[in-house]
Amino acid sequence: MEKIHIEDMVKTYSKKVYNLAYRLIGNRQDAEDVTQETFLQVYQGLDKFRGESTIYTWIYRTAVNNSLQVKRKLNRAYIDSLDKIIEQFQQDIPDEVMRCERDPEKRCLYDELLIEIRRECYHFMTFRLTDEQRVVYIFRVVLAFSLDDISAILKINKNTVKARLQRAKSNLKSYFSGRCQWIPGGESTCSCRSRIGFALAYAPHILKRLRNYDQDINTRNLIRSTLQNIPNIDEMYQSLPIEDYQSDLLAKYLKDA
Repeated sequence: MEKIHIEDMVKTYSKKVYNLAYRLIGNRQDAEDVTQETFLQVYQGLDKFRGESTIYTWIYRTAVNNSLQVKRKLNRAYIDSLDKIIEQFQQDIPDEVMRCERDPEKRCLYDELLIEIRRECYHFMTFRLTDEQRVVYIFRVVLAFSLDDISAILKINKNTVKARLQRAKSNLKSYFSGRCQWIPGGESTCSCRSRIGFALAYAPHILKRLRNYDQDINTRNLIRSTLQNIPNIDEMYQSLPIEDYQSDLLAKYLKDA
């Protein structure tokens, strides 16, 4: 078997492993821990790797198992009570944000904040899926893995992958329909604007970051277009950003381990 260099392995796979873990767990710190633990397990097991599967399927399979193990330890009540927490803060909107909404020159700050809220909403809505459905949906739609790759990673046939993916899409459509203001059809009872207060109370760093965010006319136009109706739920999830990851620090940690 060809020798595997740890730096190349980390550089090639760590970013997607981190994003997979983050989407499955919902917490960046836990996702970092899972990424580190995954590569440590793989690195320490390289001598036993016989090449019966490709290295990437082994890495991603380990990441899935580690992520789900961490997720199951989290308090499910947190997700279930999220709407109640939001209600507590939905009217608590800082004056600065209200002024941005009314001021055309500062409207970009308000619109960018709405996008941040939408991204968080999309992220947490996947927690209403079963683990099997979420894993397949995140691999396929968010991270753009092929059906063949997903099948190999999860050790299930491609028809099973397709079935889980279809159920995930159907369930997400059902969850969003009649609730989200951006999904056509039915009465929309949930507005991103009603959740600004909660978002700022839950993550106050968002407003601080946006205050320092220099936007040109092209950026503002992109934000406005993003805030238009998106009829396809898959497109909403495909629009989620891929989080950056410091792969060089991980490679150094593994070499020193």
